[in-house]
Amino acid sequence: MSGDDAGGILDLSPAQAAPFLDAIAADDFARAVAARAGRPADDVRRAVADIVSEASLALTLLRSVGPFPRRTHFLEVGAGAGVVAGILHAAGANVTAIEPLIGGFELFAAVRAELVTRVPTTAVELDRRSACELTPTRDGPFDLIFSVNVLEHVHPLAASLDALAAVLAPGGRMLHTCPNYRIPYEPHYATPLVPLRPGATARLRPALADDPLWQSLNFITAGDIARFAARHDLELHFRPGVLADAIERLARDPAFARRQGWAGRIAAALGRAGAHRWLRALPPTWLTPMVFELRSTARAR
Repeated sequence: MSGDDAGGILDLSPAQAAPFLDAIAADDFARAVAARAGRPADDVRRAVADIVSEASLALTLLRSVGPFPRRTHFLEVGAGAGVVAGILHAAGANVTAIEPLIGGFELFAAVRAELVTRVPTTAVELDRRSACELTPTRDGPFDLIFSVNVLEHVHPLAASLDALAAVLAPGGRMLHTCPNYRIPYEPHYATPLVPLRPGATARLRPALADDPLWQSLNFITAGDIARFAARHDLELHFRPGVLADAIERLARDPAFARRQGWAGRIAAALGRAGAHRWLRALPPTWLTPMVFELRSTARAR
């Protein structure tokens, strides 16, 4: 960035982000996206509500590890419709956003087109490469690499994580949240899984075998992340209390609650009774979802 932009702190406050999220949440936004995509308005309305929900979560997570100097170079992995990257860009951030648009997420293009039309300051270029295609010579270094419910769709997982480590700046950080498939539950489908062999669930539910979303899942676990961190000498911290936070989120985020189906209704009942608080004392590596931070121990030259 230029010298004029190098100083100061980025404003990622809820007040700064609200106008962008409110624009997407407006009912006429969903109707316009439905017209662009040729999809039923009710389906699009639900999809747009999910996008706003996930963007709000992403911004909350970013604020939890901020504040960020303006010189911070961000990489968003799996930027979707580009909402979070667009908000960062509008705030003056140096942000790179990768989104290969894998099967099951084609509606993102229509959402992005409508968002950029209405809020031109969110127009950040989306890199269509996969994470495994990032290289130190072409990309980065990035001070903060983040994703929200994306790593479970990344292929090949190990090579993609290695590529992220290669473009992480010395002293840089990663922040990710995703399911932990040590726990036999699949949140996209709100369904139990075959323990220890989650992919075998498709044998019991043959309709899943040809589902693009199901095919995208890699069933990442906390163990995969621990091995990745050890391989690259990264400091790893799994954030405690994430499941309890998710249960509390059910009460304030209707889109999130809807996606959880029967499991969400049970969890919400536990939350109303206050019975979820004991979850904060359990090891986060044996709960789902998981939020984890990784820090490079290398020093800048």
